[in-house]
Amino acid sequence: MSQAENDVVEHMLSSLTTSLLQNRIAPSDEQVMHHFGLACERAGLIATEEMAIRISREINEAQSMLEFIDRGADRLN
Repeated sequence: MSQAENDVVEHMLSSLTTSLLQNRIAPSDEQVMHHFGLACERAGLIATEEMAIRISREINEAQSMLEFIDRGADRLN
């Protein structure tokens, strides 16, 4: 992956984690796509299906961290 795509992954993980912690629920598919569009725009990339697939793989690998954070949020309630 290019550095710009890595920047998109980093931005998405950061914003999705923040959203999860603030709302205490997992973001909807629409919210994820919104974050993806914003992250691509911020990195100066045009979102393509191929890029979305590569980035999705990276985020899925990091999903365990998001699940860990979600479990911690559940314990706070």
